[in-house]
Amino acid sequence: MTIRELRKLKYNGKVEKIKVAENLYVYVQKESKVFKFVIKKDKKKIEATIDNIDNITLTEAKQVVQKLKAKITDKSFSEAREIIRAELAKKTSKKDKEIIQKKLRDSEKYLLKNIIHEYYNSEDKRDQGRIRNYIIPALGELDVRTMQHTDIINKLLKNISNLNKNNKKAQTTKNKAETAKELMRLLRNFYKFLFLHYNITNNPVSFIDNNVIEKVVGKNEPIHFRAITNPEELQELYKKICELETYEETNNYRNIKLTTKSLMQFLMLTALRYGTASSLKWEYVNWKDKMIDIPKEITKTKIDFRLPLAEESLKILEKLYKYDKTKKGYIFKNGNANKITESSVNKHLKKLSGNKTTSHGFRSSFATILKELGENPLIVETQLMHKTENSVAQIYTRTDYVEQRRKLLEKWESLITAKNKKEDGFIRFDF
Repeated sequence: MTIRELRKLKYNGKVEKIKVAENLYVYVQKESKVFKFVIKKDKKKIEATIDNIDNITLTEAKQVVQKLKAKITDKSFSEAREIIRAELAKKTSKKDKEIIQKKLRDSEKYLLKNIIHEYYNSEDKRDQGRIRNYIIPALGELDVRTMQHTDIINKLLKNISNLNKNNKKAQTTKNKAETAKELMRLLRNFYKFLFLHYNITNNPVSFIDNNVIEKVVGKNEPIHFRAITNPEELQELYKKICELETYEETNNYRNIKLTTKSLMQFLMLTALRYGTASSLKWEYVNWKDKMIDIPKEITKTKIDFRLPLAEESLKILEKLYKYDKTKKGYIFKNGNANKITESSVNKHLKKLSGNKTTSHGFRSSFATILKELGENPLIVETQLMHKTENSVAQIYTRTDYVEQRRKLLEKWESLITAKNKKEDGFIRFDF
């Protein structure tokens, strides 16, 4: 047990003896918790109080035990008892006690789990989840001033798959390498914060690059999301979503909420990542220019992004704005004004599509179908917020192709909403 865990122990009506090391016990008594040195000499037990556990650390208590054992080797019971009494009778000066107390306070202060809260309160919700589910469970009890790169590798990277198993809300770690890289990004930023605000120069993360990550957890494995690449099937799915009856329109609590239905439509029409779409707020909407100015804090690429709104997407937002009494916060919110979870949306999508697609699958549908129809891959990939040029070319590029993407989204809306000519009962596309 750690010293912090020992200090949290409570008296339950009788003295509890807890062994923490060889010859070292903690006695949980009514008025106090103390370290005791316990040893047998000539088949007789000697119990001697070392100190209150609030006054010394576990390491210091172990050092006292080792010192006492060395002094009473080959001594009789009576001699050993007198030596132990004499050693423990040496009182610590008031100044020394103050130094010990300060050391304990500093030790608590610089534990990662206590100091990281100052840092991650300013981070986005996804990063907060990574810190809460991975970093704190693995490294929370370590002092940030003395943490080593081996601690990060052994306690965090090698244990990624097991860290969030006890958290029912946490998603399963499917791609360990990708998760590991995100965690290292957070730790690098955290140690920059420590340098600037606490003058801590220790930086164990500097030893861990992508090569180290891949050696420890393996390389990225491609994930193929369920996706519909047949335009007529997409039309049928969109039609089913549109026909869903909502609670707001029927006052029947068994029906889907308007925000959930709208989010499914919006994801399908814009091909945004779920994390970005679900984090959109009313303050980002530029009604005049028919645009959403998405801040980098909610994008995977950490780059600001302008989303042009085609006709159908704009209508969805206008309808939601009408029903939203506060006109503030998240656009697609649940009953508690929080973000709608991806699992709840995917549950509906899998049911409606016969388990053929998920929210992320819409991005694959968007890319596959439009490229097959001859659309410019550069514009398609820009809309998906993918890297489209090498780093040198990106430096010189001064456009995000917003008007080209608006036309692309208009065509995409026309395709999946079936706003084209019908011949012989089939939808024909004029692209």
